[in-house]
Amino acid sequence: MRLKLSIVLLLVGELSYATTITSLLKAIDKRPQSRLEQLDVDRAALGVEKVTDRMMPKLDGFVGYEIYNRPSSLRPVLPSEMKNPNASLPFSKNIGRAGLKFSWPLFVQSLYTLKQKAALMQLASQDKKRLSRIQREAKLVGSVAYLKYMESLSRALKTKEHSILATRKKIALMVKEGRTPQSSLLTLDAKINDLKMNRIGIEQQKNRLKATIETLTGISLTHSVRLQQKRDIKKGAIFALAPLQKTLRATQKDINAAKERYYPSVAMKGAYTLSKADAYNTDKSVHTGYGSLGVYVNMPLYDSSHATGVEEAKLNYLKTKSLMADTKERLTVQAKELQREIKLLERSQQLARKNVHNQKALLQIAKVSLSNEVITQEEYLRYEDALANAKATLYQSEAKKWQDIAQLAVIYGNDLKRIVK
Repeated sequence: MRLKLSIVLLLVGELSYATTITSLLKAIDKRPQSRLEQLDVDRAALGVEKVTDRMMPKLDGFVGYEIYNRPSSLRPVLPSEMKNPNASLPFSKNIGRAGLKFSWPLFVQSLYTLKQKAALMQLASQDKKRLSRIQREAKLVGSVAYLKYMESLSRALKTKEHSILATRKKIALMVKEGRTPQSSLLTLDAKINDLKMNRIGIEQQKNRLKATIETLTGISLTHSVRLQQKRDIKKGAIFALAPLQKTLRATQKDINAAKERYYPSVAMKGAYTLSKADAYNTDKSVHTGYGSLGVYVNMPLYDSSHATGVEEAKLNYLKTKSLMADTKERLTVQAKELQREIKLLERSQQLARKNVHNQKALLQIAKVSLSNEVITQEEYLRYEDALANAKATLYQSEAKKWQDIAQLAVIYGNDLKRIVK
């Protein structure tokens, strides 16, 4: 049993060690969300096929049985057929029919425009899929960074707790010797309990972050993974605008297609019908065929819905154009803000590291001063708090920097697998 447990623990350790930010980012592509987005791309591709199908010939077969209240023709009758009254004329009250119908839109200008629109929407769906994937990558990197922040904060609080516990042992001896009151221990115990409660709150936040990571990747982490930037964000055009840009061009095609409904269209139509019945004048069975094939030009003369369609398409275009302008302005400002903030955070990290180093030295001095009764416990605890706060500031600035890098990658369409390792 112990051997099995050791093997399980070893495997868990190996799996945990094998998990990297790269493997987590790759796992995103295997999640159901990626498959759903691919289905949207496939559906958009069908939009192009649907318009192409409307340009193709149609052939239908039919079978029917007709009943009339007076004799009707199976087909148009030639005058020469009416000269022989003894012949079975193709007229009857009950007629069976079977045949084929054929149609082919040879030229409909709006269909070509709608096909261009569908192709643009397909490209927009591909851009949306890529953007959505990068957004999920950014959310993953941000979650991992804040998980590291929470873990570092928890370790800092644990270190602080151990430091206070060590001080408590010294104070307990002083209380036992009567050099300091019993209340000194109660003050330290209250501080230790506060630290434990804070660590419980941190554990709750860690659980939420781990749940987010597992939702995005399907991988359950026991602890965070290493984050390292291997190259800078490649700046350029704002990729987050790409789907909107193609959608805007597609709405422009909608306006053109609506106007092209006024254009003439050319279509070929044909039919062949085989009819069978009992002739009304001889009661003999008659069967005959009749077919036609023609090319037709259709000229729309008046349809008020066409004008309404044009206005509706214009409104959709203006709405999309305004949305793109607003998004472009917002993302441009956000990109500048993120780049400035990343530089400020880098400077902040340098100062925070120095501050942590200085606060550690001050805390050691405070411990000695407390033992020598030069300072009070409250003053000593302020040094403990100062060191913990300095560490928290450092860890938080690191997490915020990773979050900013991830957001910048979304704006410029950078695959985070090429940015982070």
